[in-house]
Amino acid sequence: MAAAQSELSSLEKELFTYTQEKNYEEVKRLLTVEKVPVDCVDADGMTPLQHAAYKGTYKVCKLLLDCGADVNLTKHVSQYSALTFAALSGNPDVVNLLLQYGASTTSVNSINKTAAQMAAFVGNHYIVSVINNFIPISEIEYFCQIRGLEVEPKLPLNLTPFVHKMSIMTNINPVRLALFLENNLCILDHAEKVIRVFTILSEKFYKHEDNELMSLKFHHMAFVLEGCFKFLNSQKAKDESKGKLTESCLNPFIKHLIKGDPEGFPIALEKFLRQDIQKYPYLECSLFQQLVRTLSSVQLGDEPSAISIINEAVNGQRGLDPLSRCATCGDPFGKKKCSTCKSVHYCDKTCQKLHWFTHKTQCPVLAKMSQNEDDDAKNQCSGGAEIQSSSGAEKAAFSNSDGAGCSHDE
Repeated sequence: MAAAQSELSSLEKELFTYTQEKNYEEVKRLLTVEKVPVDCVDADGMTPLQHAAYKGTYKVCKLLLDCGADVNLTKHVSQYSALTFAALSGNPDVVNLLLQYGASTTSVNSINKTAAQMAAFVGNHYIVSVINNFIPISEIEYFCQIRGLEVEPKLPLNLTPFVHKMSIMTNINPVRLALFLENNLCILDHAEKVIRVFTILSEKFYKHEDNELMSLKFHHMAFVLEGCFKFLNSQKAKDESKGKLTESCLNPFIKHLIKGDPEGFPIALEKFLRQDIQKYPYLECSLFQQLVRTLSSVQLGDEPSAISIINEAVNGQRGLDPLSRCATCGDPFGKKKCSTCKSVHYCDKTCQKLHWFTHKTQCPVLAKMSQNEDDDAKNQCSGGAEIQSSSGAEKAAFSNSDGAGCSHDE
């Protein structure tokens, strides 16, 4: 039973105080030197880990877990778990950390809501995606053991952390996946084995775990990886000096995908993804049928694009989340803007440089549209008073059908 605050020792009280103050060094001293019980409970039934999770303090959470904190201990008066507190705080790194340490995604609180449902309730939709897309690393480690009549495992053991990291990605835009592969060349070096593992996982999640979302996701990842692998092989066939595994080996493939038509729409990416959906083998899958119905009514080059539909299927509809997607890779947190048109977002310089070859034709047009919006806003002010230009985040009405090929209804 939860100990009341008055029943806590002075050192335990200090542990709760320093945890809430995010004082890493003092928390470490109390746990390692003073040997304070890591799972002590305050008057509300909360553990230090739950407090740290609610504060969104990754470093303190990691310390508590490494010192033996029970990630699923729940004595809170409303049955909130550490994962629920982290989901409410909105820190994806802390949520991922707790999941990696075995946090249950199915446990419910006193009103019968899971951590993901509580995150959705407070508008932390990205956290919902993180939780729903997570699989334990043991799912990948399974393929690193010799089974039956096999002479070697399906997957080399050293690939486990890299394949797992790819498996839990929430941004499954082919460009983001290709950029990830460029930074993790070991996956490309064993592409055929990883494709096989993803294909098996797609079948497993559909046939044995009744999880259509994850089945479609792993099929999609296998298809994208196969596309990258085929591109490298075709490059090598044309010229032996090409097709080598380097940190920019997939850049030509990426540029092929994001090249816009005269309206800036990435036709090649759209065709690639429609072929991706067509190749899904489980035709009776209701989520697959929904994707096909939606796409069949959309002309090539129109919105909603295939990537926006796939994103909604895997990550859910985010409603009015003010996300500024990267025009290149579709990352939902594009913090940089084109300095000229101020309408297109990017997550970093790499994405901006990759996209410039196609964006430069649209940039003057977008800049003029942006200026017209500012002028209209000024003219609508009562008394002719000027107002400040809207920030990029506030120009949510602007349709940006570019390299990400994503929906902008968010």
